[in-house]
Amino acid sequence: MLLFLSLLIILMCAFIGYLVYMAYHDTIDDHTIYNQALPKEIGNVTLFFISDVHTRYIKETTLNEIKKPIDLVIIGGDLTESKVPLSRVRENLKRLKQLHAPIYFIWGNNDFEVNVESLERILYEEEVTILANKGMHIHKNGASYFLLGLDCCNKREANIEAGLKGNDGEYCIMVTHDPSAFYALDQEHIEKLNFVLSGHTHGGQIRIFGMGPYSRGGYRKYKDTEILTSEGYGFTKLPFRLGTRSECHVITITHQSSETYSEKYGN
Repeated sequence: MLLFLSLLIILMCAFIGYLVYMAYHDTIDDHTIYNQALPKEIGNVTLFFISDVHTRYIKETTLNEIKKPIDLVIIGGDLTESKVPLSRVRENLKRLKQLHAPIYFIWGNNDFEVNVESLERILYEEEVTILANKGMHIHKNGASYFLLGLDCCNKREANIEAGLKGNDGEYCIMVTHDPSAFYALDQEHIEKLNFVLSGHTHGGQIRIFGMGPYSRGGYRKYKDTEILTSEGYGFTKLPFRLGTRSECHVITITHQSSETYSEKYGN
Protein backbone atom coordinates (compact mmCIF):
# COMPACT_ATOMS: atom_id res chain seq x y z
CA MET A 1 0.00 0.00 0.00
CA LEU A 2 2.80 2.40 0.89
CA LEU A 3 4.54 1.61 -2.40
CA PHE A 4 1.33 2.27 -4.31
CA LEU A 5 0.81 5.63 -2.60
CA SER A 6 4.44 6.59 -3.24
CA LEU A 7 4.10 5.77 -6.94
CA LEU A 8 0.82 7.68 -7.10
CA ILE A 9 2.41 10.77 -5.54
CA ILE A 10 5.36 10.55 -7.93
CA LEU A 11 3.02 10.28 -10.92
CA MET A 12 0.92 13.22 -9.72
CA CYS A 13 4.01 15.37 -9.22
CA ALA A 14 5.30 14.41 -12.67
CA PHE A 15 1.93 15.25 -14.22
CA ILE A 16 1.77 18.64 -12.52
CA GLY A 17 5.35 19.27 -13.60
CA TYR A 18 4.35 18.53 -17.18
CA LEU A 19 1.40 20.96 -16.98
CA VAL A 20 3.73 23.71 -15.73
CA TYR A 21 6.35 22.88 -18.36
CA MET A 22 3.77 23.22 -21.15
CA ALA A 23 2.61 26.57 -19.73
CA TYR A 24 6.12 27.99 -20.08
CA HIS A 25 7.35 26.08 -23.14
CA ASP A 26 7.14 28.59 -26.00
CA THR A 27 6.25 27.73 -29.57
CA ILE A 28 6.84 30.13 -32.46
CA ASP A 29 4.26 29.44 -35.15
CA ASP A 30 5.70 30.47 -38.55
CA HIS A 31 3.07 30.70 -41.27
CA THR A 32 2.72 32.19 -44.76
CA ILE A 33 -0.50 33.53 -46.24
CA TYR A 34 -0.81 33.96 -49.99
CA ASN A 35 -3.27 36.64 -51.08
CA GLN A 36 -3.11 38.65 -54.27
CA ALA A 37 -5.30 41.34 -52.71
CA LEU A 38 -2.09 42.58 -51.09
CA PRO A 39 -0.55 45.09 -53.54
CA LYS A 40 2.16 43.57 -55.69
CA GLU A 41 4.44 46.54 -54.95
CA ILE A 42 4.45 45.66 -51.26
CA GLY A 43 5.64 42.13 -51.92
CA ASN A 44 5.62 40.66 -48.41
CA VAL A 45 4.46 41.86 -44.99
CA THR A 46 5.79 40.00 -41.95
CA LEU A 47 3.97 40.35 -38.63
CA PHE A 48 4.88 39.25 -35.13
CA PHE A 49 1.65 38.55 -33.23
CA ILE A 50 1.37 37.84 -29.53
CA SER A 51 -1.72 37.81 -27.32
CA ASP A 52 -2.71 36.89 -23.79
CA VAL A 53 0.63 37.49 -22.11
CA HIS A 54 -1.14 37.94 -18.75
CA THR A 55 1.38 37.40 -15.91
CA ARG A 56 4.33 36.18 -17.95
CA TYR A 57 7.61 37.75 -18.95
CA ILE A 58 8.18 37.41 -22.69
CA LYS A 59 11.31 35.30 -23.09
CA GLU A 60 14.18 37.04 -24.84
CA THR A 61 15.47 33.62 -25.90
CA THR A 62 12.20 33.10 -27.78
CA LEU A 63 12.43 36.48 -29.51
CA ASN A 64 16.05 35.78 -30.43
CA GLU A 65 14.92 32.75 -32.44
CA ILE A 66 13.12 35.04 -34.89
CA LYS A 67 15.38 35.58 -37.88
CA LYS A 68 12.95 37.18 -40.36
CA PRO A 69 12.81 40.98 -40.52
CA ILE A 70 9.55 42.04 -38.86
CA ASP A 71 7.38 44.82 -40.31
CA LEU A 72 4.83 45.08 -37.48
CA VAL A 73 4.52 43.83 -33.92
CA ILE A 74 0.89 43.35 -32.87
CA ILE A 75 -0.27 42.73 -29.29
CA GLY A 76 -3.72 41.18 -29.42
CA GLY A 77 -4.93 42.09 -25.94
CA ASP A 78 -4.51 40.85 -22.36
CA LEU A 79 -0.99 42.20 -22.14
CA THR A 80 -1.56 42.28 -18.39
CA GLU A 81 -4.11 41.57 -15.66
CA SER A 82 -4.77 42.43 -12.04
CA LYS A 83 -1.81 42.25 -9.64
CA VAL A 84 0.76 42.28 -12.45
CA PRO A 85 3.26 45.07 -11.74
CA LEU A 86 3.38 47.73 -14.43
CA SER A 87 7.16 47.38 -14.40
CA ARG A 88 6.68 43.93 -15.94
CA VAL A 89 4.47 45.38 -18.67
CA ARG A 90 7.15 47.95 -19.47
CA GLU A 91 9.86 45.29 -19.53
CA ASN A 92 7.82 43.15 -21.93
CA LEU A 93 7.35 46.13 -24.25
CA LYS A 94 11.07 46.85 -24.19
CA ARG A 95 11.74 43.25 -25.13
CA LEU A 96 9.30 43.45 -28.03
CA LYS A 97 11.07 46.60 -29.23
CA GLN A 98 14.12 44.41 -29.85
CA LEU A 99 12.32 43.24 -33.00
CA HIS A 100 12.91 46.76 -34.41
CA ALA A 101 9.38 47.24 -35.71
CA PRO A 102 6.47 49.53 -34.79
CA ILE A 103 4.23 48.05 -32.09
CA TYR A 104 0.42 48.13 -32.10
CA PHE A 105 -1.83 47.27 -29.17
CA ILE A 106 -5.46 46.14 -29.03
CA TRP A 107 -7.38 46.02 -25.75
CA GLY A 108 -8.31 42.71 -24.12
CA ASN A 109 -10.78 42.17 -21.30
CA ASN A 110 -8.09 41.60 -18.63
CA ASP A 111 -6.26 44.81 -19.53
CA PHE A 112 -9.07 46.72 -17.82
CA GLU A 113 -8.26 45.04 -14.49
CA VAL A 114 -5.34 47.44 -14.02
CA ASN A 115 -5.28 51.23 -13.90
CA VAL A 116 -6.08 52.07 -17.52
CA GLU A 117 -4.52 55.54 -17.41
CA SER A 118 -1.25 54.11 -16.07
CA LEU A 119 -1.23 51.40 -18.74
CA GLU A 120 -1.93 53.93 -21.48
CA ARG A 121 0.90 56.11 -20.20
CA ILE A 122 3.37 53.21 -20.37
CA LEU A 123 2.20 52.34 -23.88
CA TYR A 124 2.67 55.96 -24.93
CA GLU A 125 6.11 56.20 -23.33
CA GLU A 126 7.21 53.00 -25.07
CA GLU A 127 5.92 54.34 -28.42
CA VAL A 128 3.14 51.78 -28.79
CA THR A 129 0.15 52.72 -30.96
CA ILE A 130 -3.25 51.87 -29.45
CA LEU A 131 -5.86 50.81 -31.99
CA ALA A 132 -9.26 51.08 -30.30
CA ASN A 133 -12.01 50.96 -32.95
CA LYS A 134 -9.44 52.64 -35.12
CA GLY A 135 -7.70 51.86 -38.38
CA MET A 136 -4.72 53.26 -40.20
CA HIS A 137 -2.88 52.98 -43.48
CA ILE A 138 0.48 51.21 -43.37
CA HIS A 139 2.80 52.17 -46.21
CA LYS A 140 5.50 50.02 -47.78
CA ASN A 141 7.30 50.27 -51.12
CA GLY A 142 5.02 53.04 -52.35
CA ALA A 143 1.79 51.15 -51.67
CA SER A 144 -0.35 50.63 -48.59
CA TYR A 145 -2.57 48.23 -46.69
CA PHE A 146 -4.96 48.81 -43.80
CA LEU A 147 -4.62 47.75 -40.16
CA LEU A 148 -7.52 48.11 -37.73
CA GLY A 149 -8.11 47.23 -34.10
CA LEU A 150 -11.65 46.40 -33.04
CA ASP A 151 -12.73 46.65 -29.41
CA CYS A 152 -14.73 43.68 -28.17
CA CYS A 153 -15.01 43.97 -24.39
CA ASN A 154 -17.96 45.08 -22.29
CA LYS A 155 -15.83 48.06 -21.24
CA ARG A 156 -15.60 49.27 -24.83
CA GLU A 157 -18.10 48.22 -27.47
CA ALA A 158 -17.08 47.27 -30.98
CA ASN A 159 -17.51 49.95 -33.64
CA ILE A 160 -16.53 48.49 -36.99
CA GLU A 161 -17.71 51.57 -38.89
CA ALA A 162 -15.21 53.73 -37.01
CA GLY A 163 -12.49 51.13 -37.44
CA LEU A 164 -12.93 50.87 -41.20
CA LYS A 165 -13.14 54.62 -41.72
CA GLY A 166 -10.67 55.61 -44.42
CA ASN A 167 -10.32 52.15 -45.93
CA ASP A 168 -11.22 52.36 -49.59
CA GLY A 169 -10.78 48.72 -50.54
CA GLU A 170 -7.19 48.14 -49.44
CA TYR A 171 -5.98 44.79 -48.15
CA CYS A 172 -7.28 44.85 -44.58
CA ILE A 173 -5.94 43.20 -41.42
CA MET A 174 -8.28 43.34 -38.43
CA VAL A 175 -7.15 42.56 -34.89
CA THR A 176 -9.70 41.93 -32.16
CA HIS A 177 -9.10 40.20 -28.84
CA ASP A 178 -12.13 37.92 -28.83
CA PRO A 179 -12.70 35.94 -32.06
CA SER A 180 -16.46 36.02 -31.52
CA ALA A 181 -16.37 39.75 -32.34
CA PHE A 182 -15.58 38.86 -35.95
CA TYR A 183 -18.48 36.44 -36.29
CA ALA A 184 -20.84 39.05 -34.83
CA LEU A 185 -20.20 41.38 -37.79
CA ASP A 186 -22.59 41.60 -40.69
CA GLN A 187 -21.60 40.21 -44.07
CA GLU A 188 -21.05 43.65 -45.59
CA HIS A 189 -18.25 44.36 -43.13
CA ILE A 190 -16.80 40.85 -43.17
CA GLU A 191 -16.29 41.13 -46.92
CA LYS A 192 -13.93 44.07 -46.31
CA LEU A 193 -11.62 42.02 -44.07
CA ASN A 194 -8.85 39.90 -45.60
CA PHE A 195 -7.13 38.66 -42.46
CA VAL A 196 -8.33 38.57 -38.83
CA LEU A 197 -6.11 38.06 -35.78
CA SER A 198 -7.49 37.21 -32.34
CA GLY A 199 -6.76 35.37 -29.10
CA HIS A 200 -8.66 35.27 -25.79
CA THR A 201 -9.63 31.58 -25.75
CA HIS A 202 -6.20 30.06 -24.91
CA GLY A 203 -7.42 27.14 -27.01
CA GLY A 204 -9.21 26.01 -23.87
CA GLN A 205 -5.85 26.02 -21.99
CA ILE A 206 -6.49 22.61 -20.41
CA ARG A 207 -8.06 19.97 -22.62
CA ILE A 208 -9.09 16.61 -21.19
CA PHE A 209 -9.20 13.88 -23.84
CA GLY A 210 -9.20 16.64 -26.46
CA MET A 211 -12.15 18.45 -24.93
CA GLY A 212 -12.07 21.96 -23.49
CA PRO A 213 -14.22 25.05 -22.92
CA TYR A 214 -13.10 26.52 -26.27
CA SER A 215 -11.96 25.16 -29.62
CA ARG A 216 -8.27 24.79 -30.33
CA GLY A 217 -6.59 27.81 -31.85
CA GLY A 218 -5.15 27.89 -35.35
CA TYR A 219 -5.88 29.06 -38.86
CA ARG A 220 -9.32 28.90 -40.41
CA LYS A 221 -11.04 30.43 -43.38
CA TYR A 222 -14.48 32.01 -43.39
CA LYS A 223 -15.50 32.55 -47.01
CA ASP A 224 -12.64 34.74 -48.32
CA THR A 225 -11.31 35.85 -44.92
CA GLU A 226 -8.28 34.20 -43.34
CA ILE A 227 -8.58 33.89 -39.54
CA LEU A 228 -5.97 33.16 -36.88
CA THR A 229 -7.06 32.49 -33.32
CA SER A 230 -3.97 32.25 -31.14
CA GLU A 231 -3.86 29.94 -28.13
CA GLY A 232 -2.01 32.76 -26.39
CA TYR A 233 1.34 33.20 -24.73
CA GLY A 234 0.30 33.15 -21.09
CA PHE A 235 -2.32 31.47 -18.97
CA THR A 236 -5.31 32.22 -16.74
CA LYS A 237 -5.33 31.52 -13.00
CA LEU A 238 -3.04 28.47 -12.78
CA PRO A 239 0.25 28.09 -14.70
CA PHE A 240 -0.98 24.94 -16.42
CA ARG A 241 -1.49 23.85 -20.01
CA LEU A 242 -2.61 20.51 -21.38
CA GLY A 243 -3.33 19.83 -25.03
CA THR A 244 -2.65 23.46 -25.97
CA ARG A 245 0.44 25.55 -26.70
CA SER A 246 2.05 28.66 -25.30
CA GLU A 247 2.54 30.37 -28.62
CA CYS A 248 3.42 33.49 -30.54
CA HIS A 249 3.34 33.92 -34.28
CA VAL A 250 5.45 35.07 -37.20
CA ILE A 251 3.12 35.58 -40.15
CA THR A 252 4.24 36.47 -43.65
CA ILE A 253 1.57 37.79 -46.01
CA THR A 254 2.64 37.76 -49.64
CA HIS A 255 1.11 38.82 -52.93
CA GLN A 256 2.86 35.96 -54.70
CA SER A 257 1.36 32.55 -55.33
CA SER A 258 2.59 29.71 -53.12
CA GLU A 259 4.58 28.27 -56.06
CA THR A 260 6.33 31.57 -56.82
CA TYR A 261 7.07 32.23 -53.16
CA SER A 262 8.55 28.75 -52.69
CA GLU A 263 10.77 29.15 -55.74
CA LYS A 264 12.05 32.51 -54.50
CA TYR A 265 12.42 31.82 -50.77
CA GLY A 266 12.74 28.04 -50.66
CA ASN A 267 9.93 27.32 -48.17
